[in-house]
Amino acid sequence: MKFQQTELQQQSFQEMNLAGKALAAIEKMGILTPTLIQSQAIPLIQQGHDAVVVAQTGSGKTLAYALPIVTNLIRQTETRALILVPSREVAGQIYKVFNELLEGSSMKVSLIVGGIPNKEQVSQLKKKPRVIVATPGRMNDHLLTNKLLLQGVSTVVIDEADRMLDMGFSPQIDNIRKTMRGNWQTLMFSASFGSSVENIAQKIMRENPYLLRSERAEMPVLQLRQKVFFVDRGMKNDRLALELKSIDGGVIIFAGNQPSCESIGFHLKENGFSSDFIHGGLSPGHRSRVLREFREKKIQIMITTDLLARGLDVPHIECVINYDLPSEPEDFLHRIGRTARAGRKGKAMTFVTPRDADMYKQIKPYLLDAEKIQLN
Repeated sequence: MKFQQTELQQQSFQEMNLAGKALAAIEKMGILTPTLIQSQAIPLIQQGHDAVVVAQTGSGKTLAYALPIVTNLIRQTETRALILVPSREVAGQIYKVFNELLEGSSMKVSLIVGGIPNKEQVSQLKKKPRVIVATPGRMNDHLLTNKLLLQGVSTVVIDEADRMLDMGFSPQIDNIRKTMRGNWQTLMFSASFGSSVENIAQKIMRENPYLLRSERAEMPVLQLRQKVFFVDRGMKNDRLALELKSIDGGVIIFAGNQPSCESIGFHLKENGFSSDFIHGGLSPGHRSRVLREFREKKIQIMITTDLLARGLDVPHIECVINYDLPSEPEDFLHRIGRTARAGRKGKAMTFVTPRDADMYKQIKPYLLDAEKIQLN
């Protein structure tokens, strides 16, 4: 497949021919100037092209597709959109964005993920909501019993495409595509562009889609300040507590696995820190509660695994701490992308023990400007 490039770029939201309701909504959000990827992607999407958009975490990818989709929904009353995302946490976040953009409208947005009663979701889908935000597994489950649920969908977005493919969702995406009829626009958004993303694009996109790729797509954002602490494993907790005492804003701490996540969480609570932990082994209700309390600043520190390494957007996250290194170097980039988003400043700290030597070599390209502190 040959990808097209574009020189198209617009400097303001007002130039983009967006619906007045969409412009009013982003002004209410305090968003006045488009990011680079928004200035390139929005005009292209409005022209109806299929596109793969590869950009840094925190570069405004959600609004890059949500704004033109909402504009299209307002102007063409028969159109619908399907947004596929890898996790219920990311889905909930995108669901919230669409509801904010459509506030005051009669248009319905449905959230189709695990943890919500099946009967309730079936009822929503039968009413043909204008926007469906779904995880591939749950959407595919509904389509097994009713293949007509996606009638009229004119735009399909595959968000966090690289992660979805890593998680093995390719068969579900293919099954969803096979239930659809007619022509539709396909948009893929990803933080990286490897062979798996290119292969799925070849399978599901029309001929000659566009490829938008940020020059720094696979590098940390410039507003991020990083520190690396070389420590013995037994020193981690003391150093963590010391660093946390100097941070006023929100903190997200990444652990390597669920037991480590819980251990850090219990340690911080015992030492009086406002914190809680979240991982994939907990119930959907528990995960939703912790994430909600973190968003609402009822807790300052959230400890998690790579469950939340991608897609999470909480504006008040001041610092990301890599207590344990990830198993894949790409996940490190996604972790530190939880702060310094949308032009804001942020910082990241990484603990490296002697046992981490191999992974440290792999993530060094992301740490070229980091301050190195030897403690062991």
